[in-house]
This record gives sequence, C-alpha cells and structure tokens, in this order.
Amino acid sequence: MLASPGTLPTEPDTALTWAFEIKWDGMRVLATALPDRFRLRSRTGRDVSDRFPEVAAARSEQADLPDGSVLDGEVVAFDDAGAPSFARLAPRIQGASSASAPVTYLAFDLLRLGDADLTARPYDERRARLVEVVAPAPGLLVPESFDDGEALLAATRERGLEGVVAKRRASPYRPGVRSDDWIKVPHRATRSYVVGGWKHSGAMPGRMASLLVGTPTGDGRLAYDGAVGSGLTDRLDAALREVLAGIEVETPSFHASAELPRDGVTFVEPILVVDVAHLGRGGQGLLRQPAIERMRPDLTMSDVLAGMGENR
Repeated sequence: MLASPGTLPTEPDTALTWAFEIKWDGMRVLATALPDRFRLRSRTGRDVSDRFPEVAAARSEQADLPDGSVLDGEVVAFDDAGAPSFARLAPRIQGASSASAPVTYLAFDLLRLGDADLTARPYDERRARLVEVVAPAPGLLVPESFDDGEALLAATRERGLEGVVAKRRASPYRPGVRSDDWIKVPHRATRSYVVGGWKHSGAMPGRMASLLVGTPTGDGRLAYDGAVGSGLTDRLDAALREVLAGIEVETPSFHASAELPRDGVTFVEPILVVDVAHLGRGGQGLLRQPAIERMRPDLTMSDVLAGMGENR
C-alpha cells in the first residue's frame, strides 16, 4: 500500500480519525516469517534477504510471531547522530557487507498473522497486533505511532527527518494501491542551484529531459549535484530554452564527476540560477527526488555561493 502526497489532515477531532508516523528515509520491504529467518522482498518482489542478513536473522528473537506472518516496513541505516541516512543505506542496497553500515527494519504494519489475513482489518487493529507480537531486537523495531500530527511534523522538521505519514485509523490495507487513506507529508528542502547544462529528451526532440545543476565552488566552476527533470512543464521548458540559447559551451563548467552525463547534453555557461526542492542526497551524493520550482533571474552564481546552506 502506497501513500498519496498531500497536506496534514486538520479536520475536527483529527486524533480520533488519523494516526501519524515518521516518514523514514529507507527502503520499503515486506518481511515474511519463515521457521528460521525472515524472507525479505522489495517493492518489485525481488528477494533481498541476502542484502540485509541482520534483519533476516532477527526472526530468531520473535517467539510470539507465527510462521507465515507478514510485516510491512522500511530498512533504514542511521548516521552517527541517529538520523536516517539514505546515503549510508545505498551501498547496502547495492550489496555491500553489513560491516559498511548496520541497518534496522522498522516494521509499521502487520498484513498477516500466521494463517490469518489482516489486510481487511482497520489500521488500529493491525497496529495493536503488531505491537503485541513483535519484540524489539537487534535489526528489528516497531516505531512509535503518534496522535498529534502537527507536533510530529514540527519535531521531524526540527530534527531534519524526511516528514510524516498520516494513516486513517479505520482504513484497511490495500496492497498495490496508492490510497488517500495514507497521506505523506515530506519536508522538502529548497535551495538555489546553478544550471551548467541540459540533457536532451530522446522521446521529444527539441525538448529538455532535465537540467544539470551544481553548487558553486568559488573558482567559477560547479560541483555536480544531479539532473533535475521533475517540474519541467511545457511553459518552463520553453522559457529555459530561450534563456539558455546562445550561451552554449564546449567545456563543462562542472568539476570532473563520474556521475556527470555526457551523451545528449548541451553544456552552458553557469549563469542561470534555479530553485530546486529535494529530499536530501543519495548514495552518490546527488540530490534525491529533485524538482524544479522556479527560475531565479534575481540571483547570480555569486549570490548562490554567498547563500550556500540557506533554505528558501
């Protein structure tokens, strides 16, 4: 079951209708209880048990969880400050050993308890059974659920967490459905970046597929931060191509980076500034889920360099 993007519910007696959970910056995984271990499956159905052996082994600590039970949750790696870090998790997803970054499975739902299918039962009932049968153990925890969504949203913002998920207490679990019964409210950081090029669209000649953006390094060049395609409307695409026309360059203004694309790219002088919303950085240090919000003709590369670290 997937959450729909939206705003925090604010209806009367919200706490009676909605429960609120932290939105973890991890990898979604279903865990099936076998006699000797958990079998872990990704959203695509791929078996990832060997990627997270400490989670698979946590089955041995679950005496009250019958074989055949199915948990839903996220595999999360934490940084030194105790905050979820997708950058630390990424090497584990790609097959790095557990020594590189320990992970924890945060189970937030119970879909099956032994032979009993719980998906038609309301969230509150599934949640209560989850807390009853899953014991905290190395590699496995049940994170807390909260009644006050506004307080949780403020607390997650203050701690730099990804956001909040609101879940309707009476709702069933609907596998494979993106439902309004679950609403995700992420904290997107917005910052200004300098455009150093754009990637051509293979499907639509003449259109942009994405902007290549970077952070000024003080020497007239840019550190590559990623390709941003989300938010490129027809109107913005036309405006960007008009602004970028005539400032093409042969030599990229980006510092050398293995992640910087070359094929189908037009590089430009680092003149144009855009605001980009994103969810932090991934394993290669690039922006996660970036989206263009607007052009910033009022800013220069020097302004971005002076204001680095500021959120707008």
